[in-house]
Amino acid sequence: MSDANVNTVSREASIDIPVPEKHHSKAYGSVRRSSIFPGFNPNMFAARMRRQSTRSSIPRNGYERRTIRYESTYQMEPDQNHKVDMDQLRRVASETLATALLSYRYDANRARKFSSNLAERIRNDIKQLSYTRYKIVVHVVVGQRKSQGVLVASRCLWDVTLDRHVTITKQTRNAYITVTIFLVYNE
Repeated sequence: MSDANVNTVSREASIDIPVPEKHHSKAYGSVRRSSIFPGFNPNMFAARMRRQSTRSSIPRNGYERRTIRYESTYQMEPDQNHKVDMDQLRRVASETLATALLSYRYDANRARKFSSNLAERIRNDIKQLSYTRYKIVVHVVVGQRKSQGVLVASRCLWDVTLDRHVTITKQTRNAYITVTIFLVYNE
């Protein structure tokens, strides 16, 4: 009786064992896994990003912020009170540049940091003038003065009636600084 049980079990086991199939190394349409981020699936990431809303529905302590949406004013030109006064703009930028250059001595290692700090300082001073609806771009070039000629040029889309720019160049004993300020009207 035990022989009969063994035979039936072995027959059932041979029926249940799957036949090995030929597998390809890559499935058709599969995404290659990243070796840098194991388990990262770009399709899953994209689906998750589509499900996220742009606004947080769960209020968090200290981070409750309401989005304020303003209606369009359809204002195509600045008011008379908010037009750019070029003399005032040049004066403010020149004063800021002069105070920054009082003790400046050119050093190639520190020129990049100096130019970015100077551009930020000038931009902040111009923001105090409250030119509303103008985007302010400050471009600073700093170089060592060694009896060479330098030409600084820039190109951009421009509305001649509303957009403004100022270029100021100063020289010290061993350096030259060229500051170009663009005020672009944003409708």
